[in-house]
Formats: sequence, C-alpha cells, structure tokens
Amino acid sequence: MEKIRYRSKTLMILAIGMQILGLVACKHEDLTIAVPNENIRPAADFVKNNYEMRLFYAAIKKVGYVDQLNGTGPFTILAPTDEAFNRMGVYNPSDFDKMNQDSLKKVIGYHVLPRRLMVSDIPNNGIDVRYATLSDAELYVSRASTNPNGGAENELYFSGSEVIRQDVVLANGSLQVLDNVMKPNFNKTVQSWLAGQPEYSVFVSGLKKFNLWDQLAGKSEFTIFAPNNEALKNVGITSASLNEMDASKYQGDVLFGVYLLYDRHFFVSDTQVFARINSNSSFNYFLKNSGYYMTFGGGKIYPSFKLGFGLVLRPGNGPADSPIKSATGDIVAKNDNLCSNGLVHHLMDGMVTPEQALKK
Repeated sequence: MEKIRYRSKTLMILAIGMQILGLVACKHEDLTIAVPNENIRPAADFVKNNYEMRLFYAAIKKVGYVDQLNGTGPFTILAPTDEAFNRMGVYNPSDFDKMNQDSLKKVIGYHVLPRRLMVSDIPNNGIDVRYATLSDAELYVSRASTNPNGGAENELYFSGSEVIRQDVVLANGSLQVLDNVMKPNFNKTVQSWLAGQPEYSVFVSGLKKFNLWDQLAGKSEFTIFAPNNEALKNVGITSASLNEMDASKYQGDVLFGVYLLYDRHFFVSDTQVFARINSNSSFNYFLKNSGYYMTFGGGKIYPSFKLGFGLVLRPGNGPADSPIKSATGDIVAKNDNLCSNGLVHHLMDGMVTPEQALKK
C-alpha cells in the first residue's frame, strides 16, 4: 500500500513538471529576443503575420514588394505600426488605393534598407547617420546610447520616427518597429512642399511679401516651423490684412523670419537625443538680421510622452530675458516633413503680431 502511494505521488510530481515545461515551451518571447529557429520567416511573411503591422503589409503588397522582401536579402525593415498609419488618416488597406502608386512605392521603399542593420551597427550617440534605402534616398538615423553621467541609454530614431521594438530577427535580415510613418518628400524643396499645402497659404503669402520665399528653393538647409492659417489669425495676420500691409514699415525677418531656422536640419526627435547625450535638449540662436533670441527645444512631452517641440522668443540678451511669446507643435503626424533641403514642422500658434514687428 505504501509503495502504491509513493508511486502515485511520483507520477503526480512528474505530471506537474511536464505541465510547467509545456507552459514554458508555449511562452511567446518578446520579439526583441533573437531565438535560433529554422522557422523564422522572411521579411514580408513576418510582417504579414503580425497583427500590429497589417496596414504596412497591405502597402507592401499594393506596391509589389512582397516577393522581393521574401527573397535572399539581406534587408532591414522599418515597420510602422497600424496606429502610426491611423495618425495619418489611413485605417484600411483600401485607403492605399486612393494614393499615387509611384509615390506610395517610394515611401514604402524608404522604409527598407538593402542591408541587415542591428542597433549595435549604428555609431554610439550618432546624430543624423545616413543609410541608403530601396528608394535610393538616404534616411537619417540618430541613436542615444550613453549620457554624460555614464548612464546607458537606448533610444533610436529613423528620420524622426522612434524605434519602439528593436532588432527583431528575420530569416533574411532584421526588423525595427516604428511608432510613426516617415514622411520623405522626394525631389521637393521646403518651398515646393509648403506651396502644395493650402493650410499654410497665408504663411506662404507672408514669406513672399517680405522677400523670404525665393531662398527656400535653394540648396541651403532650413528647419521651418510653419504656422497654419488659423495660427497666424491668432496673432492678427490674415490674407486680407497681408494685402493691406506696407512691407516697408515692418521687419520681415521678425514677422515671418521668426519661423525660419537657417543652416540647420533638425527633426523633432533630435531634441530628445540631445537631452540624452548632453543633458541639453534645446538649440539657441539669434534670428537672422535681427537681435531677437530664439530657443528651439522639445522631447517627449507629458502626459502623452509623444515627441513635440516648442519655440520661445526673447528680446535678445539671451535665455535670462523674459519670453515675449512661446508656441508649440506636438501633432506628431504633422511634423518631420523631410524635404530635399530641410524639414517642415507644424506650429500651433503664431509668434509675432504685426505691431511687434513695426520698424522704429
């Protein structure tokens, strides 16, 4: 009888042990952990079988990249989530039918590198490191890996879009998951991009009126903080009021030059990276042809912790001066519009009233 009880107890322990092993075997590890597995899928099939990337797969299929991305490779896939597409107004695969197919193919190709790129391959604390894509256009990579105090960081951005899941292993390369869709505007200057956006028509008219427009078609780089029509209306500037202005009475480099950062190429994410690697997330400068002092800063803004930026205008003696005006831009889908000679970000309020820009 004692032997029977002992044997039953032993069998029960073995059964529990097998159940535990079964649970461990069924556990789905985080995709960031590379587990050797002969059944790892190639790029397009991997994207197809991940629920959070169904729109990206629909775009890949729409432009005819499926067979190529299931080929030998190697490739690095920069895969935006469905939520990232949703922020751009894309909710269903059929939404891609309404887009210009050549342009869509270039944008999707911009999300594929013809090489295997892991985080460790990217320079530590690198800013705007450039890599070629299937679209032949270069993308910009910024990586925060260490801070001045010796702490470790782990933030990575491709052309302003944050990597939220890193180094997913594919059969023919690797995959990085993005929280935003990159928005390259191939063969467009910041001037031509602005000209095609009706919501900035008053801003465009103001730049033309004060002789700031033509320079935006050149080779010099710009970071543009573009106020839409409603934002300029908030500071008393409309299409009608612009027509009535005598340009000779105003400081154009203040009234509209306040929105132009010359000779710099800043994604919103650059402010976050700067904060990680040197404890300073702002860039300070004087307005061109003016004594006014500007601060461009930003990062992950509370409470959403999404990337956003802010501008602060001061009289001209430096950061100790009291601000004249500040404005922000935290609509992620409207920022980081990459053009051939710079970037355009969306500003939610105007900075300077006509009265403040009158010549004395």
